[in-house]
Amino acid sequence: MQKLLFSFLFALSLSSSVSAQQTVNDSIPINKDSIEKAVDEFLKLFDSLHEAKSYFLVGVGVGNSQFSVKNVALNAKQTSKNVNISPVLGYYNKSGFNISYNNYLLLEQGTVTLLQHSLTAGYDYSKENETAFGFSFTRFIGKKEFVNASSPYDNDLFAYVHGNKNWFQPGLMMGFSGGKYREASRYLDSQYVTFPGPGYRYFYVNDTSFIRVRDFSLIPYVQLDFEWKGFGKKDLINFNPSLMFNSGLSRIRVDSKGSITTRRDLLLRLRYASSSVDKSSFNLQSLGLNINATWYIGKFYLNPLLYLDYYLLSSKEKFNAFYTVQAGFMF
Repeated sequence: MQKLLFSFLFALSLSSSVSAQQTVNDSIPINKDSIEKAVDEFLKLFDSLHEAKSYFLVGVGVGNSQFSVKNVALNAKQTSKNVNISPVLGYYNKSGFNISYNNYLLLEQGTVTLLQHSLTAGYDYSKENETAFGFSFTRFIGKKEFVNASSPYDNDLFAYVHGNKNWFQPGLMMGFSGGKYREASRYLDSQYVTFPGPGYRYFYVNDTSFIRVRDFSLIPYVQLDFEWKGFGKKDLINFNPSLMFNSGLSRIRVDSKGSITTRRDLLLRLRYASSSVDKSSFNLQSLGLNINATWYIGKFYLNPLLYLDYYLLSSKEKFNAFYTVQAGFMF
């Protein structure tokens, strides 16, 4: 349909320009083959950046989000904002299936430390004037003990669906994540006693806790999709802001065991074991503004992302900001 339209317009403009000239002949034959060729070349140039192709991706990102690869509702729960470097290697098939591998390197006090890896497999379906949807599964590898710059999750399942008919696109995201990790600590504690004499008694606590976390996220959102042809012949700019309503529920189980020794008698140990469960009911947790932009220049891409989150429940820190800047090549 698009090709026929351009052929008609091209032929109309050419016939108009010919009739405007004063020539001996009443008509001039038109070479339809050349018109078809010109239209084909034009459409090829117009659609080259939108055509589905299989490609490999190699890039590196710098940012302060580490809980999830795709679920920003999980990243909004971070309490630390350490800067990390994340190299990525991926393959994206034109059918929609894709797989990617990420490293997570902590950048702290001038040193780089490898924290963990992640492997993501997914599928994305996106065609013009049709509903877009996709899903992915991420497995985090290499974490034995949770640190501030690593993800507490082992498995992260994520899915989305949104309209794709115009620039205004309502949608829904859903995620289920779970993981377990260990925390070990040794510290000096005290307790006030009255017998045999009033005063504080000091003792050492050796504690090992096993924590299991489960999170379910449901995120209605509205996104805007803008696209411009860039400054050159082979570049494209995509701007995609979205307003997100983050809701969900969580469950945390802590199993602790350890021993208590007094400062006077280190050989005398009192062992203990305890368990606790903390649940949260399903509720609207925060409002988020996700600003995503991508600049494609030939095989090179630059992808800055900024996420602003306002926490609606009781908390000392209501506002959080997270960012990622990724750059790389597609071939």
